[in-house]
Amino acid sequence: MKSFIIPFLLTVSIVIIPVSDLRADQRGVSISLNPAAAKTWGAYYALIIGINNYAEWPALKTAVKDATVVRDTLVSRYGFDKKNVILRVDAEASRLQIIEDLRYLALSVGEHDNLLVYYAGHGQLDDLTGDGYWVPAEGKLKQSGTWVANSYIKAVLSSEKVKAKNVVVIADSCYSGTMLRGGPSLMSLKDQRYREKLAEKAALRSRQVISSGGVEPVADGGAEGHSLFAYYLINALRKNDREVIDLENLFHTQVWKPVTEIGNQRPNVGRLKTPMDQDGQFVLYNAAWVEEQAQKQAALKTQKQKKAQMAAVAKAELELQQQRIAMEKEKLAYERKQLDEIKALEMEKLKIEKQKQAIEYAKLQKQLEKMQAKQSNTLPLTASLAPADSGQRATGSRNSDEGNHSKIETNVRHAIAIFPANSNGNNDIYAGKAHELVYRSVFEAIRGFTSQKPEYALKYSYYPGYTSMDRENISRLGVEVIDTIFTDESLKNLWTKKTLFAPFEPDVSTVTQLAKTIKADIILMYRYKWFDPQVDRKPFHVYLIDTRKNKMYVASEIDSMIAADSKFNDITNSLLEDYFKAYSEN
Repeated sequence: MKSFIIPFLLTVSIVIIPVSDLRADQRGVSISLNPAAAKTWGAYYALIIGINNYAEWPALKTAVKDATVVRDTLVSRYGFDKKNVILRVDAEASRLQIIEDLRYLALSVGEHDNLLVYYAGHGQLDDLTGDGYWVPAEGKLKQSGTWVANSYIKAVLSSEKVKAKNVVVIADSCYSGTMLRGGPSLMSLKDQRYREKLAEKAALRSRQVISSGGVEPVADGGAEGHSLFAYYLINALRKNDREVIDLENLFHTQVWKPVTEIGNQRPNVGRLKTPMDQDGQFVLYNAAWVEEQAQKQAALKTQKQKKAQMAAVAKAELELQQQRIAMEKEKLAYERKQLDEIKALEMEKLKIEKQKQAIEYAKLQKQLEKMQAKQSNTLPLTASLAPADSGQRATGSRNSDEGNHSKIETNVRHAIAIFPANSNGNNDIYAGKAHELVYRSVFEAIRGFTSQKPEYALKYSYYPGYTSMDRENISRLGVEVIDTIFTDESLKNLWTKKTLFAPFEPDVSTVTQLAKTIKADIILMYRYKWFDPQVDRKPFHVYLIDTRKNKMYVASEIDSMIAADSKFNDITNSLLEDYFKAYSEN
C-alpha cells in the first residue's frame, strides 16, 4: 500500500446537550455563539491536523490546505471560537504533540460541550494486528511504534473520564475505517419533527467517526487543491442552509454519493466501539447562516420602512400639491372676480365718458350753430373780397410752407435714433424719475445738436417720451416711436459684457442690424447706475454707434446723481461733436 495516498478524515461526533443539562458548570473557555444557540447546543472545541511534508514518507499535496480550510469554515460559519481550536500542520504535528493535544482537549471539555478531531495525512494498516494508524510528520516508514494507533485514539475518546457530550473524529487517510462499528438509523431532513428529534438525540452522548474510506487507500488529488473527500465535505459545510444539522445527515446527503461515484472509495459514518456512545448526534449550529438571515430580515425591514417613509412623503407631497392647486384656484377665482369688477368699472367709466362727450358735442354743436349764424350775418362783407386773390394767397402760403418743409427734409442726410438704455444690468423701459431725467437730457442734447446742423435729424426713439412729452407729442416733433421693432430676444442681446467682471456695453453688431430695419445712421444709447452719492460715485456713459462704419464712440462722466441731467446733456453734446468732427474730416 502506497503511503502518498490521501489521508482519511476521522470525525468524532459531538454530543448535543439538552436544555435541562445546561445548569452544569463548563470547563475551559466557552466559544462565542448566538445566546439562544449556546444554551441549546453547548460549546465547541476542535483539534485539526494536516500534514503534507514528512521526514520519510512521500509528501502529500492537499492535507495542509484541507485542514486549514476546515478550521476556517468551522470558525467563520459554525461558531467555533478560534481560541478553542488547535491547528497542527506539518512539523508541528509530531506524534508526541498529537497525543498531548488529544489528551488536553479530552480532559478540558465539559459535560455539555462538543469535541471535533480532524486528521488529514498518511494512514497505515498493521498486517499483524489489523489496527489502523495515523502517521505523524516524523513517523518512520516501517516502524509502527512511531505512529499514532487508531486504538489509542479510540481508547482516549472512549474513556469515561472524557466528559464531552459529543465527540466526532473525521479522518481523511488510508485505512481510517478501522475504528467504525454500525450506527443508528438516519433521521430524515424532510421530517417536520426533525429539529425536535434532533434535540432528543442531543440529550444522548455520541462518539462518532466519519472516514473518507474503509480499509482501503484513498486518493490525494481532488478539486481546487483539496482531496476529493475534503472538497465535498467543505462544500457541504459552506452551502448548508439549515440553522442546525447533524453531521451524519450532512455526510449522507452531500458527501457520500459524489465521493463514492467519482473516487472509487467507500466513505462511511459510524460509531466508536465504546459504551460511552449512546447513539446521540453531533449537531452543528449554523451561526453564520442565522446571522445572514437576521441581516436579510433587518435589510428587508429597513427596505419596507424606507418604502413606507417614501410613500408617506409622496402622500404628503401630493396633499401639499393638492392644497396648492386649491389655493391657486381660489386665487384665480379671486383675480377673475377682481377683473370682472374692474371691467365693470371701466365700462361704467366709458359710459360716463360717452355721456360727457355727448354733452360736449351738444355744446360744440350749439357753438357751431351760433358761429354759422354770425357768419350768415357777415356774409356780404366777406363776399366783397376777390375770390381769386384770396384763393391765390391762401394757396401760395400753403405751397410756401410745404416747400420749406420739403427743403428741410431733403437736407437731412443722417437719421438719429435713441435705443434702449441699461440701468443696473437691465434694459429698462421706464425707470421712474431717474430715467425721465436722463432721457430728457439726451433728447434735448440731440435736438439742440440737430437745430444747428440741418443735415442731422432725430427721427426715431425707443421711448414714447417722458412726463411732458408723450407719444403724440414727440410725433409732432417729427420723431417716430420704434419700441415695436424690439423683441425680448433682441433686448436681451442688445447689451453685452466682454468678460465676467466687465461693465455692460452695446453689442455693435446687434445694434447695427436693428438700425438697418429703420435706416438709421446714428444710434444713441446710454447706461447709468445709481448709487447713494454719500457712499459711492459711479460713471454715467453715453454711446454713439455709427452704423455705416460699424464704429462706436463712448463718453462718460463720474459724478453723483445730483447733476445727472446736466452731465448727460454735456457728455451727449460732446459725443455728437466728436462724431461730427470725425465724420467731417473723413
